[in-house]
Amino acid sequence: MEQERKSGLSRRAGIRIISYCAAAALALGGAAISGYHTAGLYRTQLEYTYQRGLEDLSSTLHNIDIALEKGIYCASAAQLSSLSAQLWKEAGTAKSALAQLPESSEELTTINKFLSQVGDYAMSLSKKTIEGGRVSDQERDNLMSLSDTAGSLSARVDDLRALYEDGALWAGEIQAALANDDLLSGASDIGDGFGASLLEAEESLTDYPTLLYDGPFSDHILNKTPTMTENAAEVSREDARKKAAELLGVPASVVTDGPDEDGTMPSYGFAYEDAVVSVTKNGGYGVYMRNPRNIGTEVLSYEEAVNKAREWLESHGFTGFKESYYMADEGTCVVNFAYTQDGVVCYPDLMKVGVALDNGEVVFYEARGYLMNHKDRELSAPVKSEEEARAALSPVLTVESSALCVIPTDGGGEKYCYEFRCKGLNEEEVLVYINTETLSEDQIFVLLRLDGGVMVK
Repeated sequence: MEQERKSGLSRRAGIRIISYCAAAALALGGAAISGYHTAGLYRTQLEYTYQRGLEDLSSTLHNIDIALEKGIYCASAAQLSSLSAQLWKEAGTAKSALAQLPESSEELTTINKFLSQVGDYAMSLSKKTIEGGRVSDQERDNLMSLSDTAGSLSARVDDLRALYEDGALWAGEIQAALANDDLLSGASDIGDGFGASLLEAEESLTDYPTLLYDGPFSDHILNKTPTMTENAAEVSREDARKKAAELLGVPASVVTDGPDEDGTMPSYGFAYEDAVVSVTKNGGYGVYMRNPRNIGTEVLSYEEAVNKAREWLESHGFTGFKESYYMADEGTCVVNFAYTQDGVVCYPDLMKVGVALDNGEVVFYEARGYLMNHKDRELSAPVKSEEEARAALSPVLTVESSALCVIPTDGGGEKYCYEFRCKGLNEEEVLVYINTETLSEDQIFVLLRLDGGVMVK
């Protein structure tokens, strides 16, 4: 009996041991899974933080470069003050973005010093001009040097951004950290490779093309009430279909219905094969037309494309437009046209026409800017003469031509200006808009002529 009792106890003890071991194994397995899951969350958070930091740093450096170059050609205290405030804000944002990256911002002393100088120097020049002083040649050289540095640094950051977003180094760095338990222990070498790349960017700044934008005033406010449709009578869908067919160059009978649009400019939608057209419900104006067909071998020059676009506009009753800028991409040359009234270029009244470079067919049309802003303006004689406006320009600019124009403001209004086309210090083309009433510098653009067209920044 005693032996049987001991045998039963042994069996029970063995079972307990097995149960304890199984529970311990399950606990350890659960902890491992939980740890791996936690590590995965940290990894995702790190990747997002690094990526966001790079994106913010890249965009702010681009903005700093553009603002600095505009500052070179700035002659008025008001415009320089506005640019200085922008530079101060962008520099602060860039510093915050830099601090999110693996290498601590204190270690990147040169980049931080540069960002500090940008804001401080711009503010000092702004204070000088407000007090009645003028920007000297040496100070303009300093602005140019800062601009070159911003452009070069933004290039390196863009390269880093592409590299890490591609995943080539993200995975290696994070995996190495996981293998050494660094991710959970909070070790500082998680981003050593990333930080080393930033240090390399600090030490090897090179020239790089700046961020480009579409032509001046091409994407101004489009959310206000359209002036062309505000008091226009509503048209039927069938009448609108005829307009759509006219834009497409096909019979109305082959044009089918598409989705309508609401919003500030309610429109009927139509389609023909792969092409789509939108026509306003009030007034029956064509809003846009897009024909995404494949473009063959390019045979037309850009000059021929501009002529084709102008002829197409005139054939649809749009006369008095002046081409301003164009850009070619994937076989289509898109030309910006601004309405002219009594010889004054009205940039808010903008139309875009895209011409296929294989056969000259119009495959794109956009009239939102024109429909939003077009009206008969009271354009009286300028209060200030052209000579007075020329005197308000920076002395480092050489004027090549001038014209009267209307430009839009950020708040949805308009300003009457002299547009001066000038040459800069490095033979670059600069557009300066001087107010006809106050002689203030209302806008500055640097013009870029590329193989694919004309752009500004």
